[in-house]
Amino acid sequence: MLTKKAILFIVDGLGGRPTDLDGETCLEAAETPNLDRISSGGINGLLHTVRRGVKPGSDVAHLSILSYDPQEGYTGRGVFEALGYGMETEKGCIYFRTNFATVDEKNVVEDRRAGRIEEGQEELEEAINSIELEDVDFRFKATNQHRGALELKGEGLSPHITDTDPHESGEKIKSCEPADSSEEARRTADIVNEFTKKARGVMKNLELNRRREDDGKYPANCLLVRGASQMMDVESLKEKFGVESACVGAGPLYLGVAKQVGMETRKPEGATGDFDSDLISKAEAAVDELENKDFVFIHVKGADNAGHDHDADRKKKFLEKVDEAVGHLLENLDWERTHMVFTGDHTTPIDYGNHTAEPVPIVYYGPKVRTDSVEEIGERPCAEGGLGHMEGLDVLPVLFNFNDWTDKYGS
Repeated sequence: MLTKKAILFIVDGLGGRPTDLDGETCLEAAETPNLDRISSGGINGLLHTVRRGVKPGSDVAHLSILSYDPQEGYTGRGVFEALGYGMETEKGCIYFRTNFATVDEKNVVEDRRAGRIEEGQEELEEAINSIELEDVDFRFKATNQHRGALELKGEGLSPHITDTDPHESGEKIKSCEPADSSEEARRTADIVNEFTKKARGVMKNLELNRRREDDGKYPANCLLVRGASQMMDVESLKEKFGVESACVGAGPLYLGVAKQVGMETRKPEGATGDFDSDLISKAEAAVDELENKDFVFIHVKGADNAGHDHDADRKKKFLEKVDEAVGHLLENLDWERTHMVFTGDHTTPIDYGNHTAEPVPIVYYGPKVRTDSVEEIGERPCAEGGLGHMEGLDVLPVLFNFNDWTDKYGS
């Protein structure tokens, strides 16, 4: 363990637009005395997590911020979800994200989340795992609500296939198709279509679904799959930088990305990955982890959820909860030997309700940081900062440089 400490604090969906709240972004409108403190005592800028003009998915944004180029070896999101849900993953297998969904007799999706089902996951999992497929093994794990993960294991498989999820209600389930001309992709697409048909068959007549229909609820009578991917072959953070690291979070995607790059993971009590998540519990866990780790990554999700829900007031209030968690870190860590970078993974404006390409604020704080003249956090204040514009792959090298953990380039 090294003597100095480093923190990466990512607020999912941090960024906004001036149209969020009467000419201000949610971050600019929020009461954030602790974030203002690190901005005024640190160095500020704007971060393009992948590159300028790219609307980043959360998976590629986090890979990039953690110093892994998503253009090298990234195949899709499914493997991170599987890792985050606690599945033991293997090279060569294909992994998918899944949704329990409701479809009609014509295979038109009525609800992509089966009414955000809260019951019967074990019954559904058992039914799906009773299916038999030719020439391939599979494993399905139901997780929380409508979500799950699927593994295909066998020879001659490819992640280069399309989703069966139409991503919109009112549309038919899509046929899985090869995304390239390889025999492996064609074979894998055929297996997914066979699996989807057989899963539909075992799910539709379950007692659980008859009961849900009698109660006027959406039945979970179909499984949608998306995000086909494989394990990435990457060196760990320990191998790259020589640091012992941990991730404190709740969402399976983020825990999964952390596991992929060799981080230990911790989901504190009360951490939900939503608006009600106990962020002080996460801050406490980070302080605790830094007793035995060099570097801790803290992830919080609720701001992004509010952006997707077009809920400016809730996003603003969640960012004020983030500020309290940052205050806990400021009060409980040794800032003579600790450096922190605070940022987001992408912008999620309230009116648009999805990810956009605008850069997000980024602030470095700690004893060796050259401060600038910025006095408060925000998209426009940070644009005036000394960092200028950065890209995701630069975030950790800059942070670790303050702790003298990086190697010299050249002689």
